[in-house]
Parts: sequence; C-alpha cells; structure tokens
Amino acid sequence: MTRSQLILLLGASALVVILFQLPRSVVENEQLQEVTETESHSMEIPQEVENQINELRRLINQEENVDKKANFAHSLARRFLDYGAVDSAARYAEVIQLWVQRPSELVADIYFIAYERSSGPEEAKDYAVKAREVLQKLLEKDPTNLVLKNRLAMTLVVSENPMAGVSMLREILAQDETNRQAILNLGLLAIQSGQFERAKERFENLVSLNSADHEAKLYLAVSMMEIDQQSQARLLLEEILATQDSIPAIKMMANDYLNSL
Repeated sequence: MTRSQLILLLGASALVVILFQLPRSVVENEQLQEVTETESHSMEIPQEVENQINELRRLINQEENVDKKANFAHSLARRFLDYGAVDSAARYAEVIQLWVQRPSELVADIYFIAYERSSGPEEAKDYAVKAREVLQKLLEKDPTNLVLKNRLAMTLVVSENPMAGVSMLREILAQDETNRQAILNLGLLAIQSGQFERAKERFENLVSLNSADHEAKLYLAVSMMEIDQQSQARLLLEEILATQDSIPAIKMMANDYLNSL
C-alpha cells in the first residue's frame, strides 16, 4: 500500500484524523446561555440523535444549577463532535467556561476532540492551543493525571516544540509502562513519520496487553502492510471483522484495508 493510499484510508475516519495533522518532523525515536449553531455538518444526523440534541437543549435552558447545566452542554457538544459539527461543539466549550469560571475538564475534552476531528491543520492547531491552555491549568492542580497529560502531549506535537510532546509521552511510560494511550500515541507518531517497524513494536505491545484491543490490531495490521508482512496483516484484519464487539468505524477501516491487499 502506498503512503497516499494509507493517508486516504486512515484520513476517512475521525479516529485518526489527528495522525495526518501532525508535523512530519516529529519522529518517535531516541533522537452564554444562547448558542448560535452552524447548520453545516459533515455527516447527516439521524433523527434519534436530533431528538437527543433537542432534549439536551431543553434541559440546558431549564436547568439553574451551573454544574448540571455544564454537563448537559458537554453532552450536547459531544453529539455535535460525533457528527463533525466541530464549530458548534466549540461554542458550547466557550459557554461552559463562562458558566463555571474555572479550568474545566469538560471544556478541555471538547477542545481536544475538536482538535482531533478538525477538517484541516490550521483549524486543528487553533483547537490544540485552546485545549492546551486548559489542560496545563488542570495539570497544575492535578499533575499525576495521566489522561490529561497524554492529551497535553498530543497538543504539544503540533506546537513549535513538537519533541516536547514526544518527551512527555515517554515520561508517562516511565511512570506507567503499560499506559495504553501513551503507547498508542507513540505508535501513531511512528506511523506518521514512516517508522513502521517501531510502530509495529508499539502495537504488538498493546495487543499483548489486551488481545481484545481491536484498534491496536488495526494499526498493527497497517504497520505490517507497510513492511511487506501482508499475510500476517490479513489475518489480523480478518480477525477484527469476525469479532462482534469491534466498533463499526474500526470494522469499516479493516474491511477497506483487507480489500486493498
């Protein structure tokens, strides 16, 4: 599979949009209460989800408790993010910040996912900056939170000092050598920079830790395909497709890769 085919297939999924917004210089080695929403969405929103959105709007409007109101707004923003309405979701991050008047994990979550699912690198960098500002404040209060630290690291890899993000991911593994998100992030960075053998090692590690980690299996298969281990990759892809608990997006990508072999 060529690099352009890899980008085309992986880039079609929100799971790994972030991968192709990272600078290629990053290598994983030792060196308001009323929100005006956009009407354009990258995917059609099913009626069931539209009903959920309307119900969450109603709850936001009638709720007086600020924290509950913020939780409803966060849930609404996540619905928008699931269907590609990044700008609409980001507006809710802004109003949550106005309501709570403190660094909020809800705000950081919205901005980080907006960063992952942005349609282009400039938009992604803008949301990465917003996410980073909140994450840094949250980590000042809770420096041991590795979930926040993983996210901060991934916003740093699109900053002017991308290796700071890679170093932070390594710090996380020094604290917790089985930290799934840090291993996954380093594996994705290795794929992005063309270090497929290194990526393979990362994803093999994840699969050894959890044989039901279908996302790791998918990326392991991608790495194998790039180093001409097609038969092993095929077995992994077939395994993902045969498993009922694989999430639909991963199955779709596995099927696309299998068809390309």
